[in-house]
This record gives sequence, structure tokens and C-alpha cells, in this order.
Amino acid sequence: MTANAQTHNPPPGEMTEKKNEVEAKQGTDKPRNMPVVLIVSTVGAAVAMWVIWSVFFAPG
Repeated sequence: MTANAQTHNPPPGEMTEKKNEVEAKQGTDKPRNMPVVLIVSTVGAAVAMWVIWSVFFAPG
């Protein structure tokens, strides 16, 4: 069983037209939840380093 792939490309030589303008995002949106991500990742890294330290370098 073979399947023919459908493409959205016009055949060679056919004229195409732009339907609507695409506006580039200017990057003015503030990143939401970034402080939460930074705090959680920092705490997670600290806990992971403490666990590794206590497993491999624990006295006794």
C-alpha cells in the first residue's frame, strides 16, 4: 500500500499571491512566571547538589 504525500506547494511556474501580512513579534511581551522558574530551578539544583554531596562525600 503506497500513500501519496499531499503538499501545499504550487506547481513550478504557477504564480502565487500573498494572502495576508505576517507581522513579526517585537519581543515586548514580558516573560511570565520567570521568577518562579528561576527560584524552583535554583532550589532544585541546590537540593540535588546536597543529595550528591551527602551520598558520595558524607563522613562516616
